[in-house]
Amino acid sequence: MTRSPSRGGRPARSGRPRSLLALIAVPFVLGGLLASKLAAASSRRRDRAPADRAPADRADEPSYRVELGDTVSEIAIRHGLPTAHVLAQNGLSWKTPIFPGQLIRLDPIPDDLEWPTAETADRRRAPSE
Repeated sequence: MTRSPSRGGRPARSGRPRSLLALIAVPFVLGGLLASKLAAASSRRRDRAPADRAPADRADEPSYRVELGDTVSEIAIRHGLPTAHVLAQNGLSWKTPIFPGQLIRLDPIPDDLEWPTAETADRRRAPSE
């Protein structure tokens, strides 16, 4: 094997890329970067609420900002509320996921709310005579 003095002892390279894997990976990397930029811009846009749409007394409403690892039932228990009440108040179902940064309303149960008693439940089930 003869070495070329102009190459400094290295064999001549062809014009192809070093690795086919690198050639295949470039579009995926660029797509991932673009997707992360779009997601960040979307979350910034969502976090900015127009001042004219936010009511002035919004700060008076009891609420909780969801943190990583929170569940609706844990939040409800911490604030002394039934989980079903918190779910209904926020338009959530038992299977709806919550996300860090989400604002959960925690209005107390009204005192004048009438809960059905055992007698009223029996009257509903029994046929009227």
